[in-house]
Amino acid sequence: MPGELRGDRRLLDGSGPLAWQLGGSWGLGSALMGTVAVIYLRGTSPVDYPVLRVGSVPSPDLLSAFARLAIFVLVVALFGLLGVLGWKTAEASWLAGDGRARLLWTLLVGGGGVLGWSFAAVVTFAVHWSGGMQILLAYTAGGLPFALVAAMLARPWRLNAAAVTASVLLVAAGFVVAAGPQGNPNVFALYADYARSVFTGR
Repeated sequence: MPGELRGDRRLLDGSGPLAWQLGGSWGLGSALMGTVAVIYLRGTSPVDYPVLRVGSVPSPDLLSAFARLAIFVLVVALFGLLGVLGWKTAEASWLAGDGRARLLWTLLVGGGGVLGWSFAAVVTFAVHWSGGMQILLAYTAGGLPFALVAAMLARPWRLNAAAVTASVLLVAAGFVVAAGPQGNPNVFALYADYARSVFTGR
């Protein structure tokens, strides 16, 4: 028990691998997904918003082939950089085993982060935030979902519990804010419709 407590204190040290892992996940997510937000908004804003919309969200069908390629490259780069980060800070996570464990960490943090980021984006569209506010949020807090998933996989377990609790509260807040006085449709249904449009093109 004393050894475990000492290990927890070392991981929670501001200069330790945990700080690098969580801070790096947040920073990478904000930088790269913030740029994705810029490309997406610039690619969809020239067309009148009521056209080709999925609920309150501009349809990805409005994006040019170049914009789609740029977004794909940015997301692939994000996963690659997260893989390097996870490898360099593996001791901070429960998934600190072989290469397969570290690959799983990368897929979970990257995939879960993108899902959380896109949910937050749908909420901002549902409440009609301006493009400038959306970009500001993407570049500052866009990495939060990635950091929260990384925290769910990090040591110690108390951090896992805190990350899960924070995630549940943020999702609930998004649901309430998106509904608001305007009587918007269920944000989860809106999110599902948007995800369907991404994968089916309809």
